[in-house]
Amino acid sequence: MKKIVFWLNRFVVVYGIIMLSTFFMCLMFNPSSELPVVSFFGRCILFTLVCMATLIVYYSGSELTFRGWWIRTILHTVLLEAVLLPLAHHWEFWYGPLDGIIYAGFILAAKILWHLVGFGRSIRTATQINEQLLRRQSCQEQGGD
Repeated sequence: MKKIVFWLNRFVVVYGIIMLSTFFMCLMFNPSSELPVVSFFGRCILFTLVCMATLIVYYSGSELTFRGWWIRTILHTVLLEAVLLPLAHHWEFWYGPLDGIIYAGFILAAKILWHLVGFGRSIRTATQINEQLLRRQSCQEQGGD
């Protein structure tokens, strides 16, 4: 059950990032656009599922080294660009070469935002673990005295 909650949480974060990116792209480059809501949200859900599928790059039987993590992060970024740009072009999210470059920039910015969110969660988890360890240590010191 924890794995399902974990992946649902990730799905919501990725979907939110995609929606924010799309909002800012439309706001900056086509503020008068009108989107067909149902098909747009459906495409964003499919986009999110594609993004989630590309996370397979990070799968490893053992813990990744720092170097291994960076290699997979670069590979994942290239994979995201290679998969999402043609799909977005097919769905007419962008049209010309300049639009494609801008869209690629938004994909990269979304990837960075994803890592910042993950980093923030890791810091919060590390803080909670450290607090528990300090409590345990103080309980052991009080019991041992």
